[in-house]
Amino acid sequence: MVNNTLVHIGNADISIKEYKGQRIVTFKDIDMVHERPEGTANKRFLDNKKRFVEGEDYFIISNSEIRKSRIITISDNDYMDKVLITEQGYLMLVKSFTDDLAWKVQRELVNGYFRVQQLVTDLSPQMQMLYGMLDQMAQTERNAKEAKEMAQKAVETTENIKEAVKPVFDNWREEINAKFNHIQKSIDKPFNILRTEMYSELEYRAGCDLSIRLRNKKQRMMDNGCTKTEINGINRMDIIEDDKKLREIFSKIVSEYEIKYCA
Repeated sequence: MVNNTLVHIGNADISIKEYKGQRIVTFKDIDMVHERPEGTANKRFLDNKKRFVEGEDYFIISNSEIRKSRIITISDNDYMDKVLITEQGYLMLVKSFTDDLAWKVQRELVNGYFRVQQLVTDLSPQMQMLYGMLDQMAQTERNAKEAKEMAQKAVETTENIKEAVKPVFDNWREEINAKFNHIQKSIDKPFNILRTEMYSELEYRAGCDLSIRLRNKKQRMMDNGCTKTEINGINRMDIIEDDKKLREIFSKIVSEYEIKYCA
């Protein structure tokens, strides 16, 4: 069987797994705690399989039994049998791991994972019950901490959404630019690409062409005797700001982006 309790070994956490009354580990667990490339433990096992005894050093469990007992997590498309390694098999498997980390991890895994179950089993029923209560209390504390963190994150998300949908008042241009800069930093997308993306969405929703409107405005300014500097300083944001309907639609688009990428 497996539970949600994690045991910290080396620089990693592994879940407690038991099969036929003893604790077992997977090849993935071994690679993780020993910080070896994925597949290392499996290769060592296959290279020396004739030296391992099934039922003592390892168990082979079918995918149907795995799904029934949920001893480990596998995908719906995984139909391969799995190898589960016992304490004895683990010690045989990692004989060739002789670096400093390996010695440290072996000691931690044996004393802090495999032998713990044996010690608890040898205790009186009253002490076993006490260990169970302590384990449950520790798990409850961890769950409470996770719940608190999730609640805090929910509050922060709510505040971000409130900020995103806050009405934009007199300083429309300034507030829109501030929101846009917030979004641009969050998704790390080039300024011009993000602006073009938002302008295209505005044109789609409003059924307009900003380029044509911009060209027409520049022509009117030219006809009215405006300077070349004034004419060249006009851009699509000026077109949007001059039109109440476009302002409202664009404000909504910017708020949607801010909720999606920043909340």
